[in-house]
Amino acid sequence: MNSNSNEAVRVTAWAAILGGLFAYLNVGFMLMVTHGDMTVTLDGAQMLSLPEQLRQYFRLSMFADLLGFYLPLLVIGGYLWRAFRDQAGALGDVAALAIATYVVLGVVGAGLQLSVLNTLAALHQSGSPAVQAAAEVTWTSIAVGSQRGLWWCEGPVVLFWGLVVGSQLKHAGWGASILLPLKIVGWCFGLYFIAGFFPQLDALTNVLLVIVVLIFPFWMMLFGVQLRRRSLRLALGA
Repeated sequence: MNSNSNEAVRVTAWAAILGGLFAYLNVGFMLMVTHGDMTVTLDGAQMLSLPEQLRQYFRLSMFADLLGFYLPLLVIGGYLWRAFRDQAGALGDVAALAIATYVVLGVVGAGLQLSVLNTLAALHQSGSPAVQAAAEVTWTSIAVGSQRGLWWCEGPVVLFWGLVVGSQLKHAGWGASILLPLKIVGWCFGLYFIAGFFPQLDALTNVLLVIVVLIFPFWMMLFGVQLRRRSLRLALGA
């Protein structure tokens, strides 16, 4: 294993571990704002009337979202694409595009909500009733478009990426502790996408979302730790 490979492994491992930690921070900050009821974030009147501290918690949750569930996946996805490029062939290339698409969708959705909340809240607090109503509609449109549009579209691309990557990791000798959580996350994303077509399945989509936000960060951290250990074993055996 050359120095470039060692550096790539080290960067990928730490990106995965820190990404998992930030992802859990995202969940923690979001719970502080919503107390488990995510529909709050879709209600312009409620969100723009929040105290400044809770708005800041929401913005911190979106910032942690960027550094947790999204940007680290560029590093992880890029590393896995490079590691399995020869074996995976065209499927590996498409999987790399899929995870890049996931990151773009997620970053746009989180970035929009992070950037406009305080501006709209200021308009809501100081404006006329007409301005307040316009601000509420604007927030609701952005939040619904992000959470039930952009983020909803993440489902099939993460499922595809998980299936391709999971197959390659299995062939490379990775164990069930990595493969099973990845499979669960991938299928939960896929089912979330399908269930989103049916409003009567909102309870199911909420359960799937909870599973994803609990297991995906755990998988990231575990993958980072095991990747580092495997590289050290290979280096010692070289």
